[in-house]
Amino acid sequence: MDDIAMEELRADAEAAGKSISSYAREVLEKRHEAERGWVNGWPPGYFENLKPLNFEEPVDLPPEPIEPLNTI
Repeated sequence: MDDIAMEELRADAEAAGKSISSYAREVLEKRHEAERGWVNGWPPGYFENLKPLNFEEPVDLPPEPIEPLNTI
């Protein structure tokens, strides 16, 4: 690792409030998850597997005017 990259790593770790090794491990774990298709710790297809539970789809209602709170 060159000096510039090391300084950036050091600054990022400090901003995150972590040691360089902890911060580097976290970055590598996130990259590894992304390479496997995981998102925020969830495996691919996890939420698609919940569809058989018959959750209702949210209804997208048109916006309606809101009465003003202050009538002064």
